[in-house]
Amino acid sequence: LLPVLVGGLLMGFYQWNIAHFTYEAIRMDPPQGMDPAALEKIQGTMETTSRFTAIIAPVMWAMMAAITSALVFAGCAITGTNVKFPAVFGLVAHTNLIKGVQLIVHYFVLKSKGEVNGMQDLIPSFGLEMLLPEGTNKLVIGFVSFFSVFQVWHMLILAIGFAALAKCGKGKAFLITAPDWVIGLVFAVIGALFRR
Repeated sequence: LLPVLVGGLLMGFYQWNIAHFTYEAIRMDPPQGMDPAALEKIQGTMETTSRFTAIIAPVMWAMMAAITSALVFAGCAITGTNVKFPAVFGLVAHTNLIKGVQLIVHYFVLKSKGEVNGMQDLIPSFGLEMLLPEGTNKLVIGFVSFFSVFQVWHMLILAIGFAALAKCGKGKAFLITAPDWVIGLVFAVIGALFRR
């Protein structure tokens, strides 16, 4: 329960404080067809949504841990790996704290910049995407940007932790825990297609 609460508090802190940066990014780089008056109207809604998300963050964090645990547990059932669900949930809850650290680091990176110049500034660059040349295919950018330092750290700790928990090989553990990050990778690649 403690890692879920800590993760939820980290997410809540991030959500509470990110609304200002999101609004500034939209103001500096508005969607096509949005006039300043419409932007002013959505500012309050954005702040309210951000505050509401911050308040329910521990519940959202627990749900994300439960979904990931269910995917890993399904992998256990398919491969015949004998592990109890509460043990899997505990492992996932602890490893998800890495994602919480990423949120906090992202917030402080944004804060240290001082100002946000557009939506691109809201996307954390903790991977190799900053080394890609200008004009690189969006799918490649989405794929490469997914594998940030934090994501690779999370993948490794989850797989190694699962191998120790299930007393199985690291390759099998990596295969069983792969759905956790494969789904995120698919969303990252699809999301990259819609970036301006």
